[in-house]
Amino acid sequence: MAGRRASSGVGAAAAARLLLTLGDYDRRLTLDGVEALRLAPLVEEWWRRGASSAEVRAAVTWGAPERVRSASGHIEARLRGGLRPSGPPSGVPS
Repeated sequence: MAGRRASSGVGAAAAARLLLTLGDYDRRLTLDGVEALRLAPLVEEWWRRGASSAEVRAAVTWGAPERVRSASGHIEARLRGGLRPSGPPSGVPS
């Protein structure tokens, strides 16, 4: 895709691993390997901007709607939207 930075193999693999763990936090956000690799460059961009893996995970999982029609669609929208919470919403244990 034009305008997308090339990712390093090591960084992409680590980002894909992070994305594959999202299903452990919320089953509705389970990805397969192909989806995780496709979305990995978005995680790498968050990391380049200084976000931690915990912040990436929180941005995708906190406040997910009751129905998630597409795990990859939801995750991609959250990562592209730049949602980066500074902490859990009120009422969410840390």
